[in-house]
Amino acid sequence: MKKIVLKVILGVCIAAVVTFAVLLVRELYIDWQSRSFYDNIAADVDVRPREQANVGTEDTQPQQPIDEEQWVPYVDFDALSSLYPGIVGWIRLEDTQIDYPVMQSIDNQYFLARLPDGTAHRSGSIFLDYRNKSDFSDKSILVFGHETRAGDMFGTLKSYRNQEFFDNNPIMYLHTPEKDYIMELFAGHVAHSVRDHPPLEFEDDEDFLDYIRHIKSISVFRSDVDVSADDRIVSLVTCTYDFSNARLIVVGKLVEY
Repeated sequence: MKKIVLKVILGVCIAAVVTFAVLLVRELYIDWQSRSFYDNIAADVDVRPREQANVGTEDTQPQQPIDEEQWVPYVDFDALSSLYPGIVGWIRLEDTQIDYPVMQSIDNQYFLARLPDGTAHRSGSIFLDYRNKSDFSDKSILVFGHETRAGDMFGTLKSYRNQEFFDNNPIMYLHTPEKDYIMELFAGHVAHSVRDHPPLEFEDDEDFLDYIRHIKSISVFRSDVDVSADDRIVSLVTCTYDFSNARLIVVGKLVEY
């Protein structure tokens, strides 16, 4: 009887190990699918070498605005649009995995679980709030992305909880078919997905500045970036697990150049 019990226990253990291995391989494959897709986008479009871009790199200051006739988009948005309808921009943070197209749909659900080509995938896409203008001209701009186990998509944002990381990575780049921008990051905070959702509109300038002062006061890093009533802000929103429905929000001032 004891041998039978031991055999049953051994069989259950082996089945558990096999099941775990299968699930692990499946998870790794799903993560590889997403990373491979985004890595291959560069092969589909004319992404210009860094030294030819209109913007600076991590070792240089952004250049002054150039003549519109000389300006060339960072990527070939015409080619991208034919492959990935709904693209409105490209976001990147030098030397990290944040180097993605920014999509937009008629709601905030479509690209939550779809790649830019419409393929269903849990990694989803980086996407602009459907209520924002596609040219990023709003006062308050919301951009969403998942935090994946592999650190893809907006997984890097959690690193901004570390002051040293912010000090070494104080700006991001946003490219659109019309203009290039830098995002001068000035605050990062954890918020409830509904109760503390970033506002899209403000009653007036004072309401806007009150909001800026508030998110600076609770920021997980310290920045000396000044934000005026005339500025536009971009809130990068991703999941975090501090509590139920928690979101990590990293906010930057949008500067054209």
